[in-house]
Amino acid sequence: MAWGKGTKGERSAAGRGKAATQAKGSDAATGGDAIGRDARDGAAQASSMAVGAASAAAGAAAGAARRAGRGIAAGLTALRDVRDAARQHSSAKSQMESMEKSLEAQRAALEHRESVEGSYDSIVATQAAALEAAQKSAAGAVQHAAHLARELQDLEARLAKMRADDEQALRPYRQLAESAKGRADDAARTVAEAKRGVRTAEGQVKDAMDRREQAIASANRTLDNSKARQRKVQGELDKLLADPSAKRDAIAQVRQELAVETSHVSAAEAAVTRSTADAQSSVDNTQTHLWTQKQSLESAQREAESMQAEARERRDEYDHLRAEASARQKKLSDDIDGHKAEIERSNRLRDGARADAGRARDLIAEARSIHDTPQATEQLRHSIAERERALAVQRAQVEELDRSERELRRRTRATRLAVLAILAFVVVVVAALVASMLLG
Repeated sequence: MAWGKGTKGERSAAGRGKAATQAKGSDAATGGDAIGRDARDGAAQASSMAVGAASAAAGAAAGAARRAGRGIAAGLTALRDVRDAARQHSSAKSQMESMEKSLEAQRAALEHRESVEGSYDSIVATQAAALEAAQKSAAGAVQHAAHLARELQDLEARLAKMRADDEQALRPYRQLAESAKGRADDAARTVAEAKRGVRTAEGQVKDAMDRREQAIASANRTLDNSKARQRKVQGELDKLLADPSAKRDAIAQVRQELAVETSHVSAAEAAVTRSTADAQSSVDNTQTHLWTQKQSLESAQREAESMQAEARERRDEYDHLRAEASARQKKLSDDIDGHKAEIERSNRLRDGARADAGRARDLIAEARSIHDTPQATEQLRHSIAERERALAVQRAQVEELDRSERELRRRTRATRLAVLAILAFVVVVVAALVASMLLG
């Protein structure tokens, strides 16, 4: 079609060229128009060829897509068919297993009924004897527990009375022990106070001795100073007496000073004697007080030791009597605990015997029920036979479904693998596109 249009254009250009030759002075302009039209016609022809090639490629791609779609649809259908077949097989197999369990239960029930029916007389006789023995055992346990309960009540009453009597008997000894302990504590406090008195008196003696030394030292310093002044005045007097030019008034004045210093020395000596006597008297008094305090301490310690010995004696006596009472009470308490344990054991025997009696009654009732209903046994046989036939049919169905499933899997294996590969490829492509969009 494009090539036809080009030929028609050439004919038009030739006609127009001929007309232009006949026209006056217009040949050049007509030739230029013909060249432009030829170029446009060539471009249109190339575009038409490109469009045709693209259309052919698109048609091929569409055909491939349709074939791929049909392949995916076939593969999905195969997957669905295989899944449905597997579900049907599994359901049929589960039903078969349920039928087998139910049949086994019925067979066991039939076997039990036949066994009971075959040993009916023996079962009834054996269980009747067991029932009688269990009833006797339960009755004996009840009687024994009642007897033990009466004894337990008597023992508990005896224990309560024993505790009250022991408490009353021990009360005076406990009071004596507590009183002796109180006196021992008082004596211990007296000893502590006496020790504090001794420490105080020792401190007073030390203080008195220190004061004595200080007073004597002070009096001796005063005496030494007085003697030193006396010797000084005596020396001045000796110088005046040795000097012929000394005046009598000066000598008389110095002698008067010497007499004064001599009187000071005598007074200082008397003060030394008096201070020594007074300080020593104070020391003697504090030492006497210390001795008195020590005597009091020794007396308090002897009294405390005596009180402590008495308290220990009273406490030991009370502890001994209380231990004896506790031993008596423990013996009786142990008897009570033993009775309680024996009562519990009897109760357990009673409960066990009653349970045995109940089981024996149940077995007798079951045996009589089976013996009195032979029609139920026959119905059970018929039911088992019907279930066996139904189970055989179900087994055949399960085998057929298994064979069909395996055959279907074999036939569709290639199709299923192909669709799975296609789906995997699609997933990879989508993932690549998403990754490229995120990264780019």
